[in-house]
Amino acid sequence: MTASLPPVITTPAAATGALATLAEGFAAVAVARDKEGTAPVAEVEQLRATGILPALVPRELGGGGLDWHTVFEALRPVIRADAGLGHVFAYHFVNSWRLQLNENQPRIDELQRGLAANHWFWGGAGNPRDAGLELTPVEGGFTVSGRKFFATGAQVADRITASGTRLDTGEKLAIIIDAHQPGVVHHDDWENIGQRLSASGSVSFQGASVPDAHVLGFGEQSGPRYRPFASLSILLFQLALDHLHVGLAEGALEAAAAYVRTTTKPWSTSGLSRAVDDPYIRELIGELTSSTRAADALTWRATDALAGAAERGWDLTDAERGEVAVEIAAAKVVTTKTVLDVTSHLFELTGARATGEAYGFDRFWRNARTITLHDPVAYKAQEVGDHALQGNFPEPSGYS
Repeated sequence: MTASLPPVITTPAAATGALATLAEGFAAVAVARDKEGTAPVAEVEQLRATGILPALVPRELGGGGLDWHTVFEALRPVIRADAGLGHVFAYHFVNSWRLQLNENQPRIDELQRGLAANHWFWGGAGNPRDAGLELTPVEGGFTVSGRKFFATGAQVADRITASGTRLDTGEKLAIIIDAHQPGVVHHDDWENIGQRLSASGSVSFQGASVPDAHVLGFGEQSGPRYRPFASLSILLFQLALDHLHVGLAEGALEAAAAYVRTTTKPWSTSGLSRAVDDPYIRELIGELTSSTRAADALTWRATDALAGAAERGWDLTDAERGEVAVEIAAAKVVTTKTVLDVTSHLFELTGARATGEAYGFDRFWRNARTITLHDPVAYKAQEVGDHALQGNFPEPSGYS
């Protein structure tokens, strides 16, 4: 962490301006950083230096007091420039916002003050498909043991949100882990084809300490302790993926359009002097742009629905949560198809020379192909279909 901490950003204009400036720098080195594929340690420090990390903490607790619409709008240029960075940055906001999903208000306030005062960066270790972490009761709290894969952001985090099962009672608890303590081991093993800068490798906990003050509450998605509001973080992760898909598509289209304007040569039998006048190129980019705009509109509709649900707090009902889940699932279906279409057709717009490694245009498809496999979109389509046919809402789970 940097020795000198910045002022906290407190206005939408400052948030969007700061991240737009960062995005310009990220875009300039995106091809080289994709090839390196190393953890975004320096990029996280650049983000910290803007003062945006406590954006969602209430102002009376020292934070920015900003909303989800502002955060996602600010993140979009970063996603366009490098979707891996957009991924890990977006997860910081989702993971840190989870602090508010605790009914112990004094504990929430203290944790949020800590985030605002220290500009902590947050990662997560909550992959539902892994074996659960084990919590052993000790005086003053617990120790946590186990390993989590796809722990996006944990490697570059100050604090990690996770969940674990008490060995004495079997209860599942949401917890916060200090990422810098000796019992936390980052394996630096993210070597996938895309999202190279998302720091999504695995992390192990070897008797790491979790004081009582870092226990957020019960983490079940069903049963007598389930509350709709407490489960909103699951939907927020899905909404973040919707924004990642759209931003990726936008970034690919921007790169393709710039290349066509400056580099693509008109086909020899077209009778044209400029590639931008080619009717086939114009039609294809028009169709892809239209699809991306539609996906974007649906994603912002889902964002508004989520923001409204969050404002309801503990009064949120199952039906209200269900409506939000359907909106986000519908956006997931459309944004997934859109980003795969856009990134797959990029080379039809740009031509054979654009396959050169110096341009790195393949990173858009590799990122899209990787991130859209987060959870099967077919199940999201089924959730939307079940609601359309029978009025059913998605069953709360680790992905819905």
